[in-house]
Amino acid sequence: MANNITNTEATAFVTEVWSMEIIEETNPKMVLGDLVWRFDDESKKSNDTIHVPSLSNLEVNDKVPNLGVTKQAPTETNVDILLDKHKETTFMVEDITELQTNRTIRDMYTGKASTAIAKQIDSDLAAMASGFSQTFGTYNTAITADVILDSIEELDLNDVPEEDRHFVFRSDVKRDLLDINAFVSADYVGGKPTETGNIGSLYGVSTYMSNNLVKTGNNTNNMLFHKEALAMGMAQAPRIQTEYSLEDLGWLTVVDTVYGVKEMRDDFGVLVKT
Repeated sequence: MANNITNTEATAFVTEVWSMEIIEETNPKMVLGDLVWRFDDESKKSNDTIHVPSLSNLEVNDKVPNLGVTKQAPTETNVDILLDKHKETTFMVEDITELQTNRTIRDMYTGKASTAIAKQIDSDLAAMASGFSQTFGTYNTAITADVILDSIEELDLNDVPEEDRHFVFRSDVKRDLLDINAFVSADYVGGKPTETGNIGSLYGVSTYMSNNLVKTGNNTNNMLFHKEALAMGMAQAPRIQTEYSLEDLGWLTVVDTVYGVKEMRDDFGVLVKT
């Protein structure tokens, strides 16, 4: 039987090295926060609710000879945005850990905490897709050109402005979009070839991909909406605060934000099921 000296016997002399590269969790794309109606200025005025008044259309009446005009006095209402979401992500790095590691641990996790907060905001906005009463498409079914055109037509019929409309799909829907022949032509995608996956617009509507959209099993809630369909008020933009804890002998870092989201105009949005 061999009596060789192997790494097991010589383990005290075998060196190890930790690479300065790291395997980092992927960061999801944050898109919805930049697409919706924002009320940040109103949110920062020491209040917990924003009242957004409505404004009704007026009707045209026939002027009857010898009779006065028909006076109109619409009764208006408010849509309220509650600033009721206070989210935080917190971690602590003890002194010994910071002293004996070859990385800037706090900086790395601060970035991850900020990403987590941004994802939560996007996810809260994405969750409101299920609230749209107008729906097209079928769950667990590939999207078709008809579904896309029907969704656009619905907004057209509701006199929704063409500017500031947005499609938002989960990434797994992109594959089905690229299978639709109409989208292979740059004529339909705003000059950005879909072979690259960089879809700029579908039939004139700006298009985005976000994995923060809600998917339950094989059912995905995608969206077509105008900017004014959804709103967000940011009372406290994401902030980073740190303090030293003598009790724990380490640095505590907290990233937090205060905001509210609201569906503002139901007829300005469409739930696109896939």
